[in-house]
Amino acid sequence: MHFPIKSKSPLYLSVIILLILLSGEGILAQSSSNFEKISLKKSGIAFKNQLKEDSKNNILRYEYFYNGGGVAVGDLDNDGLEDIFFTGNMVSNRVYKNLGDLKFEDKTKSAGVAGKNIWTTGVSMADVNGDGLLDIYVCYSGKENPELRENELWINQGNFTFVDEAKKYGIADPSNSTQGLFFDFDKDGDLDLYLLNHHIEAINELEFSDVKNIRHPYAGDKLYRNDEGKFLDISEQAGIKGSALGFGLGIVSADVNQDGWPDILVTNDYIEPHYLYINNGDGTFTDRMNEYFSHISHFSMGADISDINNDGKLDIYTLDMLPEDNERQKLLYGPENYEQYALMIQEGFYHQSMRNMLQLNQGDGIFSEVGQLSNISNSDWSWSALFFDATNNGKKDLFITNGYYRDYTNRDFLKYKGDYYFKQAIVNEKADTLQLVTSMTSTPIHNYIFENTGYLNFEDRSFDWGFEEKGFSSGSAYADLDNDGDLDLIVNNLNEQPSLYHNISPKKNWLQISLHDNSENTFALGAKVEVFTGEENQILEVQPVRGFQSSVSPRLHFGLDNIDTVDSIKITWPDNSRQILENISANQHITVKKDGSPGSVISSRTSALLGKSDFAPNYSSQANEFNDFKRQPLMLTMPSYISPILSQADLNGDGNPEVFIGGSQGQAGKIMSYTDEGWKDYPSFRSSPEFTDAVAIFEDFNGDGHQDLYIGSGGYHDYLGSDEALQDRLYINDGTGRLTRQTNFPDYKFSTGTAIAIDVNGDGNLDLFIGARLIPGRYPIIPESKLLVNDGKGNFSDQTSDYLPDSGKLGLVTSSSSMDINNDGKMDIVLAGEYMPITILINSGSTFEDKTSAYLNSTLSGWWNVLQSVDIDNDGDMDLIAGNFGLNSQFEASDNKKLRLYGADFDQNGSIDPILECFVGDKMYPYPSRDELLDQMASMRSRFTDYASYSKAQLTNLFTEQELENAQVLEANTLESILLENTGNGFQVRSLPRLAQSFPVYSILPIDLNKDGNMDLILGGNQSHTRIRIGLMDAGLGLVLIGDGKGDFSPLSPSESGLAIKGDIKSILPLYTKSGIQLLFGINQKPLESYTVR
Repeated sequence: MHFPIKSKSPLYLSVIILLILLSGEGILAQSSSNFEKISLKKSGIAFKNQLKEDSKNNILRYEYFYNGGGVAVGDLDNDGLEDIFFTGNMVSNRVYKNLGDLKFEDKTKSAGVAGKNIWTTGVSMADVNGDGLLDIYVCYSGKENPELRENELWINQGNFTFVDEAKKYGIADPSNSTQGLFFDFDKDGDLDLYLLNHHIEAINELEFSDVKNIRHPYAGDKLYRNDEGKFLDISEQAGIKGSALGFGLGIVSADVNQDGWPDILVTNDYIEPHYLYINNGDGTFTDRMNEYFSHISHFSMGADISDINNDGKLDIYTLDMLPEDNERQKLLYGPENYEQYALMIQEGFYHQSMRNMLQLNQGDGIFSEVGQLSNISNSDWSWSALFFDATNNGKKDLFITNGYYRDYTNRDFLKYKGDYYFKQAIVNEKADTLQLVTSMTSTPIHNYIFENTGYLNFEDRSFDWGFEEKGFSSGSAYADLDNDGDLDLIVNNLNEQPSLYHNISPKKNWLQISLHDNSENTFALGAKVEVFTGEENQILEVQPVRGFQSSVSPRLHFGLDNIDTVDSIKITWPDNSRQILENISANQHITVKKDGSPGSVISSRTSALLGKSDFAPNYSSQANEFNDFKRQPLMLTMPSYISPILSQADLNGDGNPEVFIGGSQGQAGKIMSYTDEGWKDYPSFRSSPEFTDAVAIFEDFNGDGHQDLYIGSGGYHDYLGSDEALQDRLYINDGTGRLTRQTNFPDYKFSTGTAIAIDVNGDGNLDLFIGARLIPGRYPIIPESKLLVNDGKGNFSDQTSDYLPDSGKLGLVTSSSSMDINNDGKMDIVLAGEYMPITILINSGSTFEDKTSAYLNSTLSGWWNVLQSVDIDNDGDMDLIAGNFGLNSQFEASDNKKLRLYGADFDQNGSIDPILECFVGDKMYPYPSRDELLDQMASMRSRFTDYASYSKAQLTNLFTEQELENAQVLEANTLESILLENTGNGFQVRSLPRLAQSFPVYSILPIDLNKDGNMDLILGGNQSHTRIRIGLMDAGLGLVLIGDGKGDFSPLSPSESGLAIKGDIKSILPLYTKSGIQLLFGINQKPLESYTVR
């Protein structure tokens, strides 16, 4: 129930207070709802998209049988009220005239737009003939004869009557169409058409190569150019793809690269990647998807393009079908086939993962995918995505329609279907497809609405805001249906009447803008409007087609929160002319007629702090194809891929730096020297290709004044626990720069994660702490880290038991840092690792004691990758930056929701089983899918004979209480990368900026880039070698954080920092040359890159 306060009389207020007191919590809960569903009786909307399943019409004959219908909104009779058009798959289309006050009249019969008895899909509204009236374009598909499914163009005659003139205009296209998008791609003043189509037959993998370059007459997309009222198919010459692999479901147009020309995003179902067509401005397009995106949604459906963080750049959002809850996830996930995935990449089908994705626009054609960070990656089988300001606070919220009528992807059903077809074939009987269809379960799902809370964060408000009802929804649109200054929602449902949601959010200020162009593009499709409020500026483009099979009103809506007057509005018309409006009062709908002067796109660019250079030596980290999951199928990331590490020294005393570049198995590490003539190989060092270099430290270990080299051996690969390739190495400098490997270095074998040179006993000699990360083949069993004491001559002895707690079994150590924490003149050690608490070891002179609790108020157990000490706040003591796994994944970790990693040989077959237990919702479940679990533990096959039995299983259903008690258990309660600010009495935890949480951090360089006296940070990271289900974690581009000297940081965009590296950054090394500071970046399996500090 909603109580709008209409007056402030004492009597009225007393009644309200009394009602609240009497109603208690109930009234408060109801009044928090932001949307109210309007009844059919009130609205008068009686349309129903009813499907009839029979032997001819069902999901097994037409895979898009349950995709649903579309909805279009626009003022068809120019009376100031938004009208509605619905498409019905197997029923007549309907158009409703808005009578005001959320009442509608069915005008389908008199308007003449009921359509035909053919499978109907999407609908768009646009003024195609330039007469100032919105026309309607309806798309058709299905398996009927092509001539029967020709699309319709209903030309508006005025007075709510229409005539189909699709043939006259040349766009009565017989393709299997999903949606028509009208836009002026060539800026000639009239509207052209991009027709999104889809195939109606599945394509076998063996046919991919044969069909991918052949244009299909009905499945391939088409681009029609409007030549004086006649549309001509120019698809081929314009660069538009049109193969049988096209399963187009979503289309949006926007100026993605901000060059003044409209671009196109097409999302494809199944294996075919998105198309991101960048307008070349000469009548052609280039698909630059693989340049702009690092990975994409797999089973892509609807999409939207909008500036979600008000930074002036358009972000891109695509929908998929990953459920939110554990049970539906486990019923959906099948086996992971790494060979097939690699083949698909090789064939050009790109990196795809099954989840919604938010591509954050970083500028200059660079995007970072942050859907999981933003909490909008899981919304089940989703169709329409719409960004709009639901609360008028100036931030764009997100609405998603949801549901698929049959659980067609249920793994148990798929097995049942295969078995059924096989049995029928054996007995030579025809399969009863209807019987199969009706055997499928049907699970209704509620629609989702997410509140944009800023800082790339969205909160699920579905139940709070009135969207708890479950069903099957498809197309949707937003519009201010009652002209009350906020946006309402219209949803086309399957087998139910449409949902009309009245926005009853608390009132805030707003502004609506309609544009009128003096060309045949009367509604100015493609125009851009920027609203400057003095706070967060907003940008919208006029392009109604968005979501799924639907189009919204061309009227733009801006929420203004508490702002009464807009400082200025800049309109960029489709021909790039500009118009400025100033001091516009809030809470009104204004129509702006074009009155701007022609212009070109003006791009302003600030000078970046870094500049790409050609300084880097000619070295490329060699690619390899080790799959660590073949040894231990339940690991989550591959520890083989750690190279190249970088370290520097002047080995021969000539004043020129030598740089060690770490190798990986199959490629030996090497040293290169830099002189005025450039880079050359350093001849006085030789390593071997069997090693994987994890750590390199240049120090004088034998006290002769020359730099020696310690190399820690890491990796996973095919190493055995006793493999000589796991042996760490010490090379002594003979005084001339020649490095010779020492044969008496202590013999221990594990995969080294970190090492530091530190004088542990105060004798003036540098000793070595060596952190053990793992034992190949036995992850996550904790190995023994080492403390090696130096006799001053470069001879080291293992004194771990004397110095380290727990005989060195400290955790899966990945990083370490030395600092004098308690100011006693002795260097202490801080450690971090995977599923390991940040650990502080205080040096007493004779041993190290774990004093973590004395310096940290809480346990900080994470998936830590790197520690870096630096004085961030200029107070003279060392603070710590800790790089973690990040928040851009499916994993959630907190004190109340810990990640738990169990390690044991549960099935007694001699191999260690790493089982991750994590929260999904409010309960803990084993992370592995059923197939992943059975791949590691075949003994589980008899216990979980189908996917349903495993879908609800918790760890106690897999193992006995005794088995779990006997297992090694590691935990993580945070995945955030953080600053540990040294207060003198301990460390205060501060989160790094939100964008720094979008990728795993593996390297940190403190450096004052802007020369303001405060330390800044460069963060490098990413993790591309993960399980297929996790996907690429590659949102990091080399992130520059500008420090204020007080512990706060501001992230820079790539255009501001100058840094944009695609790949897994494993190391960053500054080199001080005569020409200035050069930064070397070590990128896994890629060439080194270098940047100049300007």
